[in-house]
Amino acid sequence: MTLSICRRFAVLLPLMLPLPTYAMDIEELATALADRGTDSTDYQQTRYLGILDEPLESSGRLSFEPPDRLVQAQREPQARTLTLDGEQLTFEADGRRRVVQLDDSPEGAAFADSLRGILNGRIDVLREDYELVLSERPGDGWRLNLLPLRDELAERIRRIEVIGQIEAGVADVERLTLEFANGDRSVMQLGQHGKPPQDDGSTSP
Repeated sequence: MTLSICRRFAVLLPLMLPLPTYAMDIEELATALADRGTDSTDYQQTRYLGILDEPLESSGRLSFEPPDRLVQAQREPQARTLTLDGEQLTFEADGRRRVVQLDDSPEGAAFADSLRGILNGRIDVLREDYELVLSERPGDGWRLNLLPLRDELAERIRRIEVIGQIEAGVADVERLTLEFANGDRSVMQLGQHGKPPQDDGSTSP
């Protein structure tokens, strides 16, 4: 009887152990992000602000041209364009144009560099300001969390989360979430990846 139990346990043990999984390497993700090159995609953005009862919805097109040109052309609810080119940020709306240098805002510069670092795979830039935590999602999915390392940045930004898929060796960015230290949050869904951004719990405190 004892021998029979041992044999059954020996058969069941391999089934109880976790199966080996592919450990995604952050350097591989960096290469896959860099391989995206110039890219342009529709976006839907939802901003959750503590001072408002309802979230703010907007949509438009996000374009990136390596190494550092990023254009957010909002179409709804009103037309406006935000262009990040090098160290210069240009805001255009209602026929008006305003230009700001990133040097005037260290926190803004850090966030701008992080966003561009994600889109062009510059992990070395991201590591200057953030602890990077990479995890896998079902299929070829990935999730990258950026946690501020410097106090002055952490006073404004709690976390940046990026999720996406690896397709044919290229990293497709599906969603960008920015959590502010004051509890506000911005969720940007890129491309045609299902429903508009929702609070699915993955970015909750």
